[in-house]
Amino acid sequence: MTVEFKNVTFQYENNQGLSEISLTIPKGECYILCGKSGCGKTTLTRLINGLIPELYEGTINGDVMVNHHHTTETPIYTLSEIVGSVFQNPKTQFFTVDVESELAFACENMGVARDTILKRMAEVAVLFDIQHLLTRKMFDLSGGEKQLVAFASAYMIQPEILVLDEPSSNLDLVTIEKIKNILFAIKKRGCTIVIAEHRLYYLKDLADQFVLIVDGNIQTTFSTKEFATLDEQTLKKWGLRSLSIEQLTTTPPIVSLSRTTDTLTIPTLQFRYPKSETNALNLSDLTFTSGDVIGILGRNGAGKSTFARSLVGLQKKAVGNFFLNQTTSLSRKERLKMSYLVMQDVNYQLFCETVEKELLLKAGHPELFNQVVRSFNLEKILARHPTSLSGGQKQRVAVATAVLSGKKIIILDEPTSGLDYYHMQQISQMVANLRNLNIFIFIISHDLEFIQSTCTKLLTIEQGQKGIELPLDKTTTKDLIKIFNELSH
Repeated sequence: MTVEFKNVTFQYENNQGLSEISLTIPKGECYILCGKSGCGKTTLTRLINGLIPELYEGTINGDVMVNHHHTTETPIYTLSEIVGSVFQNPKTQFFTVDVESELAFACENMGVARDTILKRMAEVAVLFDIQHLLTRKMFDLSGGEKQLVAFASAYMIQPEILVLDEPSSNLDLVTIEKIKNILFAIKKRGCTIVIAEHRLYYLKDLADQFVLIVDGNIQTTFSTKEFATLDEQTLKKWGLRSLSIEQLTTTPPIVSLSRTTDTLTIPTLQFRYPKSETNALNLSDLTFTSGDVIGILGRNGAGKSTFARSLVGLQKKAVGNFFLNQTTSLSRKERLKMSYLVMQDVNYQLFCETVEKELLLKAGHPELFNQVVRSFNLEKILARHPTSLSGGQKQRVAVATAVLSGKKIIILDEPTSGLDYYHMQQISQMVANLRNLNIFIFIISHDLEFIQSTCTKLLTIEQGQKGIELPLDKTTTKDLIKIFNELSH
């Protein structure tokens, strides 16, 4: 057996961990760890790769065996030759400034011969389709490219076991499809794969077992066939996402809108990066109405985040015109004051020592505090330090802060990263409640399930230009799925 948990209990110093876990993962199989945010999925992966107890302190009982090694008694450098890890945020595992050096880094530290490293690098570059990235600087890569490089770097050591934490987080549809195909190829080579994930649709043909974790306990395990028979109601009860995008039926909640609406008009908007000969953005004739929730969809690098940063005034070099109600021109400074952007990596905007202080730091609607805390299920973590939270919990705190901000323009960039179905729906409902405040809401996402359940309009951006504009309701579901599938290839 490759991985075995024997009655394992782990408790962080102040937080919930895992309780009485017994699980065997055979060699060459793919196991998916699923469950609500904060249930213990990431903790289980840390026990496999040795980050517990090497980096994360706590109390552990029971035995964790990896290829017959006791993880608590085996040096981390020995485990790192057996287990390759891909974290939720790939930037946290980079050590060098260019792609070639990053791919070689782990092998060099293990004393692998230079010729062997170069041979492996050539093979891995083909497998991951990153030959064109080898000479690139890490800072210049898109989010999807960084995830591919992190994955490729982990595979360079030729691990017997691969552990991936939310590998689809923040990825566009093309890259998710690419990672799925890579996982298939790696599994065929006999590698054991353990994936902690919320988005399940792309894994249904790859997985051998789905492991459902509830409050630190293994609730049950399903074979792929058994899992495929679960109805949508059962999946939602456990906080699990849909297994098929074609089966999605949710639409935005019905809310009472403000009688007064405003318009935001952008006749032209252009942006060009330094030393580039072409515009990264070249948009025109955009009009948005307050009370609508605008979903922005497009491939990685299409210009979605650049549009968001230009809209709120963060891109100083962006050139364009912005009008409120067609007459009031909005300067960059004015847009900065009236906007709130939740960034793709929320770690950059969590500043305070407790969640409660974070929520109240710039609250324009402090009277909504109790309602927002309940809606986002934050009661039990108000006293926690934001950096101690799981990825999904951090995401909820960041979005809750935006809700409390009282700004006229709110932009959420990949707000469902790390979120289970239950908390995705909580954010969807909270966004719906914002619609009657006469504000402009934009959501940048690759998450079809969230877009369909939250947004009232769709705008696609393709190579920096305006693509398709589509109203979203029950009558346009098939059109949305078609657009989603086209962007997947």
